[in-house]
Amino acid sequence: MAVNAVPVQSDPTLLASIRRYGKFDTTGCYQCGSCTISCELVTDFVSFPRKSIRYALLGLRGPLLGSLEPWVCHDCGDCSLVCPRQSEPRISMQTLRRFLTAQYDWTGIASKVLQSKTWYLASLISAAFLVLLLIIGYHLWYVGMPARDFASTALGLDHMFPLMTYYTLTVILLPLLLLFSRVFRIWRLTMGREGQTRPPLFLYLLEAWVYVYQSATDSLMRKCPERSRWLGHWMLATGVAVMLTIKVFALRWFQTDNLYPLYHPQRWIGYIATGLILYGIGDILVGRLLARKEIYKETTFQDLMFPILLVLTVLSGLAAHIFRYLGFGLTCHFLYALHIIVATPMLLVEMSFGKWSHMVYRPLALYFLAVRERAARHAPAAEVVPHVI
Repeated sequence: MAVNAVPVQSDPTLLASIRRYGKFDTTGCYQCGSCTISCELVTDFVSFPRKSIRYALLGLRGPLLGSLEPWVCHDCGDCSLVCPRQSEPRISMQTLRRFLTAQYDWTGIASKVLQSKTWYLASLISAAFLVLLLIIGYHLWYVGMPARDFASTALGLDHMFPLMTYYTLTVILLPLLLLFSRVFRIWRLTMGREGQTRPPLFLYLLEAWVYVYQSATDSLMRKCPERSRWLGHWMLATGVAVMLTIKVFALRWFQTDNLYPLYHPQRWIGYIATGLILYGIGDILVGRLLARKEIYKETTFQDLMFPILLVLTVLSGLAAHIFRYLGFGLTCHFLYALHIIVATPMLLVEMSFGKWSHMVYRPLALYFLAVRERAARHAPAAEVVPHVI
């Protein structure tokens, strides 16, 4: 019986490479499988975290890069609670996702940002400083405002709206383009490897709804025991999606010098999106800070920085809106500048290379897994080779 197979070599440097992206404690793990048994998201077709950790321990770089299971994990932490050796498989899975994120990025920037706190902070600060210089240069040279009036004279906002339309589209679409430019690389690593039976194109078309559905609902998280986490994450994702959609497709309607009554759609759509984001991010921050589970007390620096940046972005934008309607023109102007200074690094660094990239990778992984599962169900028995680790 012919079987598609490629010899797999062990890479002794793999474990050290992974540990550069965070804690990966496998010294006490004796592969009992308690973590896998405890997880509500494990199926006959998708097994983790033991399988992914085993790949790392054996130095199986190719199978690990081709693994989609780390993205199925929704970080509930039950695996760490039942681990008899306190090896923290939840944190190991977090580290694996950071490692995989870096491998997907063809620019090499994600690797530096995710490995080094210095690189991460320097990227955010550099982007913020560049935006500050652009704001000062715009007012002094493009608008022609005298330097003595810069900090004391309020201008209307309408003079900057045409330019801000192109600026906003750039800082939103550039990170999205970078993310989606990695889709082929992810497909090649996970679905198109040499020696692997590749699913036919029509299966990708049949399962395309999975990507859309999971992007919109994140429904898999509802299987986690702590179901309240799903609501907070869903509200956050929905609020962010609404704001990004407005900024890309309706910015000229949303960003205007017109003062609308409270019942106008331009206002209440913005308020609803803001409320969704604040509720979702508040639920996440409170859960981390109060440590609802003991295992959440160990939180990485970047895990906290992203929600903090998002809160600052939302609050500065909301404050600029409020002071504009109250008639405080100069205060509104400075708050709007602060909003741009905070939002731009968050979009360029976090969405392109940081934690926020999972908004594309997770539904993509679930989509590819759905294609794999359908292909396995319809493949002849001789072609289905179980890979047990």
